[in-house]
Amino acid sequence: MTSFLRLDSGDPIDAAELRGLPVDATLALRVMRPVPPLREGQIVHVRRCRPDSNARGLVMRAMPDDGLGPTTTRGATPLARITAIERGASRLDVERPPVRWLPPSWLPPLADALEISGRLRRPLTPPLFLGEGERCLDAVRDKYSRAPEVRRYATLATGGIERIELELITRAVARGARILDIGCGAGREALGLARAGYRVVGIDLSPAMVAAARDTARRAGLAIEFRVRSLTELDEPPGTYDAAYIAAALHHVPGRTRRIEALARVRRALVPGGALLVFVVYRDPRPICSRSRLVDLIRSLAVRLPLRVAVSEPGDGYMREVSEASDPRVPIFFHDYGGPGEVRAELEAAGFAADEPYRGWWMCRRVDRGESEGCG
Repeated sequence: MTSFLRLDSGDPIDAAELRGLPVDATLALRVMRPVPPLREGQIVHVRRCRPDSNARGLVMRAMPDDGLGPTTTRGATPLARITAIERGASRLDVERPPVRWLPPSWLPPLADALEISGRLRRPLTPPLFLGEGERCLDAVRDKYSRAPEVRRYATLATGGIERIELELITRAVARGARILDIGCGAGREALGLARAGYRVVGIDLSPAMVAAARDTARRAGLAIEFRVRSLTELDEPPGTYDAAYIAAALHHVPGRTRRIEALARVRRALVPGGALLVFVVYRDPRPICSRSRLVDLIRSLAVRLPLRVAVSEPGDGYMREVSEASDPRVPIFFHDYGGPGEVRAELEAAGFAADEPYRGWWMCRRVDRGESEGCG
């Protein structure tokens, strides 16, 4: 596994590539795994050294496997100087006084201390209000349209559909059925369903992702229609599809009312009794003193009292990394579901009978008047 990724491209970097950069070229690298004294998740800014440089301080050097590693040891041949260390909202500028005068071994602990102090200065994280819904959706679109994200998702599209996905779809509808893949990304699920004999239409709010999906399908020789469209804008005629699949995209829709309305749009696009497969993830248990728990408590109180302040809903927060190529400094809206009860309530409010055969995997049926409430 690579230790560092370039944030400008999302690609791994090794010593050979760093050697090939012009002198004084700068890069921001994401630490993918602990490389003492650096920690996973940090961002290090580096500046290429001259080959004969006698750089001091915290520097990057070549490892025996041609990988990269930091060192504070004098005499090691440097490839680049580390000029700054970032994590979250904290940044340690290594080359500015008085930090530049400190012993190099002090720098990583100092970066950790800055991060901790930043958390103490911002106890309400995520913020009470994350912004208007449309602005949140715009940020989601922008994040997924970044070139590193698109390239990473295009690579994943060649990996095929997961066994559990195909199992649940084939349980819901026969091969040859019309399926709407919502939040299709670069086309991984759509390609897998098409290969399995389904007629697939994929939609995504990111034009760049849709372009990548079209290209991947063309190269695979698969006839799949892809459209630029958000789940919240779906307006297909009633009965267009036999089934629909939403893989984690529901988390990016801000507001319970908007999510239910979006699911209702999906319901209208299905045939009577049509199937919906939804995949969600659940929030990990939170400590009593967690900042997100405090934020959710204040949000709930603000609505009940009521306080005249704008607040988002409990569970609303940020996702910083949507793939390994992500720049964690660019967060986007993400709703954390607290458990199955919350998911079931939204699905049923939108007109579906819902069942959860596996944790996080929801099999649903469109319910119309006169139909049974059971979910097949």
